Formats: sequence, structure tokens, C-alpha cells
Amino acid sequence: MEHEHEAVPSIKRKTIPIPGRPGSWNFGSEIGERHFNIPLKVTDHDRIELQRKQNAFVAFLFDEFGKPRPIKMTFDYEPDKYYTVEISSFVSPGNAIHFFRTMGLPLVASDPMKYASANEYDPKENYLYDRDYMYDIGLMYDNPKSFEWVYEKHYSGINNYSTLVADFVIEIQGTVTNPSVTNLNDGTKLTLPGISNGRLLIDGNTYSVTRNGQDILEGSNYNFFNIQPGEVGFLFEGENPNATVTYKWLHKFM
Repeated sequence: MEHEHEAVPSIKRKTIPIPGRPGSWNFGSEIGERHFNIPLKVTDHDRIELQRKQNAFVAFLFDEFGKPRPIKMTFDYEPDKYYTVEISSFVSPGNAIHFFRTMGLPLVASDPMKYASANEYDPKENYLYDRDYMYDIGLMYDNPKSFEWVYEKHYSGINNYSTLVADFVIEIQGTVTNPSVTNLNDGTKLTLPGISNGRLLIDGNTYSVTRNGQDILEGSNYNFFNIQPGEVGFLFEGENPNATVTYKWLHKFM
């Protein structure tokens, strides 16, 4: 079905014209939202039932407070990537005949990037990989989902198959004293507070570290780093570790 799917999000250029000089001074650009328009058709032989279907769909678009609800949207021609969108404007169905209605659904992605799972996306094939060590069809993904941290020095590597840097997001569950993570590609070291049968969440997207659900005030140098495109190595260091490290980052695409 024909629809509007912007290949590139809106771009706002920041420039200043210079008198007596051709062109303008370029201060860079800012990436804006990405807009979509999806055509919908609703049909039913009964007008009351038709209205009920329309009402149910409208209710789906909003949360319990009447605010536009974030929706994960995937296209069938790119099933391994998704956007997070919400309705962006009014919808006015056409009522040409009583049993058939058409409408355009305007959607916007405030975060214009599309994403793919860190441990399922394949840049060459649309495989459905086995998950959680259930090797039903024998396709094992080469990016680790998690590992057991039991040595004071533990090396781990991942592959970022996108051309964009990704945000470093991991969870550490268990016990470790004076932990740190070093990006071996650029040498950046992130120090973290210790935990005892606890949980650390490191979110490079929001530049935050939480311990047992609470933001920490000390114990980290907040020296966050990104995951560069290609192969990236990490060194996890800590005293007496007995924890599970889970990668929660996502491939990011323009």
C-alpha cells in the first residue's frame, strides 16, 4: 500500500549570511523529527459496528491519560528495524459510503532514528535467530546477549553493524567491588559503584547510572563512551565479581 515514509528526517541548518561574501557561514545542522502518513481503510456492513471499530482504533492510539501513546512501528520491507512513533495530528475519516471509510494516519517519530536489536540484527540476511540459548534451528548470533562475570578481568567484544555510533547500555546483576568498564577501542574507562546482590544499570543514552533503581551521587566518574561502528572490545574489571552482565544496547540507523 502506498504510504509516506521519509528517507531522511527533517534537517534544520544553522547559518548566518556574511555581507559581501557568497553563501553563508555554516554552524552545522540539527536533525529533527521524522514524519509518516499511513493510509487506512475500515469496512463493515453495519454502520454501528463500523463506528465501534473506529472508536477502538482511536482508543489504541492514546494512553489512559488521553495522551498520544508511543507505538513501535515496523515495515514489512524492513522487518528487523523499528521506529517509536505516536499520532501527530487530527484524523478525519472519509465517509463516502456508509460501510467503507478511509483515512490517513499521521505519525511522528520524535527520535528520528530507527533501531534494531543488539543480538538479533543481521546486516545481510533476515534470519530469525535462536534466542536465550534455545538453538532450535542452529542459528546462533555472534553478538553476546550476556555473560557471567567471575574473573577480576573479563574481556568481551561486540559488533556494531550500523554506520552510526550506538549508546552503551548494560545491566550488571550480582556482586562486585570497585567495578569499571573500559572501551578498548579508544581507552575510555568508566568507573562504577560496587554492588552486593544488587543491580547496576548503565545508560549511555541518558548518561545515568542507577544502583538498585536509585540514581547514584558518587562512585562513578561518569566517563561514558559510545559504541563505535564495527568491532568493539571491552575490559570489565572488579574485585571478587560474581555477577551477570547483560548488553541492552541497540543498533542505530539514520
